[in-house]
Amino acid sequence: MRIHLKAHNGGRLVSRGHGRHLSRIIRDWELIFVLKSRLEMFVGTESFDIPAEHCLLLRPGIYHGGRSEYTPELSFFWIHFLPADEQSEQILGSLPRMFHTGNPARLSEYFQQFLSLQEDAPDDEDGRNLLMELILHEAFRKTNENPEPRKLPALMQELRKMLSLRFREPFSTSQLAGELQCNPDYLGRLHRKYFNESITDTLNRIRIIHAAERLRSTTQGIAQIAYEVGFNDPAYFRRRFFQCYAMSPRAYRRLKTQEYVNTE
Repeated sequence: MRIHLKAHNGGRLVSRGHGRHLSRIIRDWELIFVLKSRLEMFVGTESFDIPAEHCLLLRPGIYHGGRSEYTPELSFFWIHFLPADEQSEQILGSLPRMFHTGNPARLSEYFQQFLSLQEDAPDDEDGRNLLMELILHEAFRKTNENPEPRKLPALMQELRKMLSLRFREPFSTSQLAGELQCNPDYLGRLHRKYFNESITDTLNRIRIIHAAERLRSTTQGIAQIAYEVGFNDPAYFRRRFFQCYAMSPRAYRRLKTQEYVNTE
């Protein structure tokens, strides 16, 4: 069931190793998503120790604040919002206070997009509301994780290892099957059975993840990054990147190099 929300404002805190979360009562709901280290909070009479990749959902009207000084490594997103109707408020009230998010990387992307829109288009209230709903949906979404490696057939374990370590190479299913000494059709069917996608889709996704890391951490040209992670066609790379991140590599780099943080 969809929750309808009215987003107010958000930000990201990057700690300098001093200060703590303000002690206060606010009229909004607040969602906190810890990226690194741990955040220690009190909420009314309860205490929470929120580790990385976990969220804390704060209800309005409750006195809350930090229980200790920020650590130097601490980083977290925060966002204030209200339910748009009574039904949405009831759903929010039934959700847990603290929880682990299924896909921290994707949730972080959505927070970044919210902050980018907040900065670039402060009057776009509808856009912020939609992104807030997407953030909450992703935060509570249960992921269907792939089976643990020890539960996979040996053939699938070896294939995944090859893809992870040699993703830059120009593989085809036939080449992979030859190295693994099995039939290409059988290899493809088995992979789809366990991972619900083709071998090519898995390989391209691994390449895109590595490309995204280079876009964040280097100033290399986009075409050069595409070649280095295994794509021979920059246009195809851009299409696959858009499928994963819903934006172009250039827009992704621009988003990641902008700072929307407070440090107090």
